[in-house]
Amino acid sequence: MDTMQAVDTTGYKRKALLITGLGTFLGTLDSSIVNVSLPSITRDLNTTVNMVGWVIMSYAIIIISLLLVFGSISARKGFHYTYTYGFAIFMVGSFMCGLSINIYMLILCRVLQGVGAAMLMAVGPAMVTRSFPEKERGRGLSVIAMVVSVGLLLGPPLGGFIIGLAGWRWIFYVNIPVCIAGIYFTNRFIRDFPIEDPHKRIHVPGAIALAAGLMTMMMSLMLFSEEAISKGGLIGILAFSVLMFLLFFYFESKPDTKLIGLDIFKIRVFAFSGAAMLLVFISLASVTVLMPFYLERIKLLDPQHVGLYLSIVPICTLIMAPLAGYLSDKIQARFIATLGVLIMGTGLFLTGRLNGDSGFFEIARVLVLLGLGMGLFSTPNTSTMMGSVQRSQLGSASGLNATIRTLGITFGVGLAISIFGYFRSAGVESGLGETEAFLSGFNSVYNYIIYVIIAAMVFSWIRGNDKSKGGRGPGFSS
Repeated sequence: MDTMQAVDTTGYKRKALLITGLGTFLGTLDSSIVNVSLPSITRDLNTTVNMVGWVIMSYAIIIISLLLVFGSISARKGFHYTYTYGFAIFMVGSFMCGLSINIYMLILCRVLQGVGAAMLMAVGPAMVTRSFPEKERGRGLSVIAMVVSVGLLLGPPLGGFIIGLAGWRWIFYVNIPVCIAGIYFTNRFIRDFPIEDPHKRIHVPGAIALAAGLMTMMMSLMLFSEEAISKGGLIGILAFSVLMFLLFFYFESKPDTKLIGLDIFKIRVFAFSGAAMLLVFISLASVTVLMPFYLERIKLLDPQHVGLYLSIVPICTLIMAPLAGYLSDKIQARFIATLGVLIMGTGLFLTGRLNGDSGFFEIARVLVLLGLGMGLFSTPNTSTMMGSVQRSQLGSASGLNATIRTLGITFGVGLAISIFGYFRSAGVESGLGETEAFLSGFNSVYNYIIYVIIAAMVFSWIRGNDKSKGGRGPGFSS
């Protein structure tokens, strides 16, 4: 018998939202605010663009590597333990980032900060799912989706303001009071939150294999995009990465060494929803990484106006998330989520048609479609994934949910840069001018990414129905 079924945790729902919201806000704000600071860091620490890229990559890689581990640890130690140490480690990492005297110290401190971020990101959906009644779960998760949008929305303009006022180091220092508040509320409100599985074993071999596989895979994408590796070297790194992934699956197939267990992927709804999420974030990341370059180099906008344009996506997601959450509590999530992917696909198709003569209305239309589509997809999809697993699997499912999202963003950036670089170089070699070569690479990215979003649409639609809603879609009577 699932012991957690006998414990009513719904009294924690507002407290859980507060703490989860703070942790989620920190992670998303830090991701978006740091991007604005990269030019200032490059100048101040006298480093190169390639090297400063690891300020972002080191943070993302450590999060992806540890999310599943911390999802399992939270099931054994409890949400109070994970959030307390998550906020504390993130605070120390932020403080040390601000004190960095060279790029190497900053990268190492970003790794420490990523450890804290992984702890905060791994348990949010699980605590909300356990704290809210089943019929209100979608609305609870929609609030978290809104917090994500607010963090992403505030990052660029807030980062620009702070850097102009006090310098790039203060974009790390501003995290400290939020972390202190998080530690206070965690100890005040959820100290007695029931532990999910006090006897859950934490298996290290699978985590090491997964981390090595992910790190080398992303390293190969980055090196390839910069043409900084030979073909033989690339094949060697990819072969090692594949070997590590095979080793991870081997460990996962063994009861004595499994980290999350492959059984969770036998749940059709979870597996297909996860696949759709991965492909959606790959697609969205391809826009967020290249759109700033298009706006600055082709449309000749200054960084402040670029930031305003990019804020359209999280604003539209923020507006749509509550409606999507409400609808997901009433009708089948696959109808709502698939409609969201379809809207995103329309936006990606139009992105691939942008050129030097495109008006600002056309650009804004693309970003609105992406934001509305993401808002419709995200909440129902997360609600379905978390609702499809057993309570004993919530910690692992929560960590896996965040891993898939972060992995999608990271691979999306690498894939977009690789395609862009290849076709841009081909354009230059064929005699195109700089602008024409840029647009050739830019448009080619979305000619390929459109197939990724189509695959996401298929997975979203064929995932099956959420049994908590009677297995019926809209228009069916009970």
